[in-house]
Amino acid sequence: MTAGRFAGSYIVNQFGRTAILKFSAISAALGLGLIILTHTQWLAALAVVLWGIGASLGFPLTISAAGATGENRAVRVTIAAILGYIAFLVGPPALGFIGEHAGLPVLCMVILAFFCTSAASEKKTPLKNPA
Repeated sequence: MTAGRFAGSYIVNQFGRTAILKFSAISAALGLGLIILTHTQWLAALAVVLWGIGASLGFPLTISAAGATGENRAVRVTIAAILGYIAFLVGPPALGFIGEHAGLPVLCMVILAFFCTSAASEKKTPLKNPA
């Protein structure tokens, strides 16, 4: 995750927010799928790296997308941040509980994230003239 965060700005500037969110979802899903299905240590280590890279830019890019365009930017960023921090607190125990009993639902949620990435597209909307 650290490598993904450090390289994130450069990569997002090169490829765009939506493309990187799609790549992140694919990388996280591939890593999680390998963790669920593999029994080999080196493959599990690779899976953890893929999952970490996939998870590294999700929150920062979501906050960026929330404040990028449109009205009520501060409200959208606030809501995205609150939901992100709630997920940060509740997510790991919930994912651990679900993963202990069945890893497939967690993988399905990550795959669903791939299809939600178009909501973060870089559409430019003109700002209203305050005059």
